[in-house]
Amino acid sequence: MRIKMGTSVPKMGTNVHLDAGQTVYRKAIADALRRELGPTHQAIKTVMRWTGASERTAKYWLSGERGPGGEHLIRLARHSDAVLITILTMAERLSEQRHRCGDCPARVLVMQTPGQQPKSSGRS
Repeated sequence: MRIKMGTSVPKMGTNVHLDAGQTVYRKAIADALRRELGPTHQAIKTVMRWTGASERTAKYWLSGERGPGGEHLIRLARHSDAVLITILTMAERLSEQRHRCGDCPARVLVMQTPGQQPKSSGRS
């Protein structure tokens, strides 16, 4: 009988440490999708229909475990006002004080170019 030695098999794979920006991005997109679509299975189906992504991928996005990239993000923004506003706000291209969210009766987006001071319109 062979005696078991004290060696162990090294753990396979790599540990990827995400920076804070990636975590904030994933969470912000997940929050926007859940706010607009709700936490139901229908939300997963809707995201799949909008983007052409798989069910597992849509679940990852809605849970905030992963975030959509490039083409999928554009497809989400095409259909979802909440995602579009989240993207613009994170890119600091939307004045937070002057936009109205998807829950507001009138949806008004005010775009800003970098370095531009918000214009006062005389309205509140």
